[in-house]
Amino acid sequence: MKTDRFLLAGTMLAFALASTLGTAAQTNAVGTGKIKHVLLLSIDGMHAVDFYNCSRGLAGVNGGNPYCPNMATLSQTAINYVNTESSKPSDSFPGMAALASGGTPKTTGLYYDVAYDRSLDPPAQTTGTGLAGGPCKAYAPPAGTTTDFDQGIDYNDNLLNGGAPGASLTEGGIASIDPQHLERDPLNGCAPVYPWNFIRVNTAFGVIRATGGYTAWIDKHPSYSFVGGPGGNGLDDYYSPEVDSMVVPLPGVKTLDGASCDPIRDPLGTSA
Repeated sequence: MKTDRFLLAGTMLAFALASTLGTAAQTNAVGTGKIKHVLLLSIDGMHAVDFYNCSRGLAGVNGGNPYCPNMATLSQTAINYVNTESSKPSDSFPGMAALASGGTPKTTGLYYDVAYDRSLDPPAQTTGTGLAGGPCKAYAPPAGTTTDFDQGIDYNDNLLNGGAPGASLTEGGIASIDPQHLERDPLNGCAPVYPWNFIRVNTAFGVIRATGGYTAWIDKHPSYSFVGGPGGNGLDDYYSPEVDSMVVPLPGVKTLDGASCDPIRDPLGTSA
């Protein structure tokens, strides 16, 4: 996919977005409004200086040649904007929210995947990471609850597909979210709060899709589908094999270099 702009800004915290914006002709000019594709690469812990070093090379590393050649190629027609900083607190959940929406944790309501919300009640059942289930009385004042938007909301976070009913071995997507593991909103009849309704602001994904574009995202938990924004309509395609899953054989699946994933090549491995 050709990209017209590439933005590397501070520390970025997840994986990739590809979206199509209309059918306008491609251009490298800034501010023309004719961008056709956008690719967002979010790399955990990568600072502006890391990109500077890998794109130009370091003595004693890879013979002094660039060691991120694909990113270096992208940068040749890019805007390298470095006057930025990470979210505060800086972590995958609030950081990804900042990238998707431009909002601070105070604005998005996402401070950490495990936090606290005074406006919600506990999930109906104890989550996979131990957040206890509890009562919820419809239209009564909320009791408040710890929030759990990591792997704990999966049907089964030991499985790569999150335990989604009928899913393939390798990925269950949002179908692996167990509504019984979601915090509930008493002012909405104790309806479960899905990740995309937990974030308080709209996102770039939602804006793109609302204008006829196509959006896709890859991330580490089904809970990161929050990038689609309120209403859950911001994503056409979402891919999220559970990163916290156990290592299991995957019959019929091969790595990019052709190695079989059955049997397990590292029998001592216990988690992905």
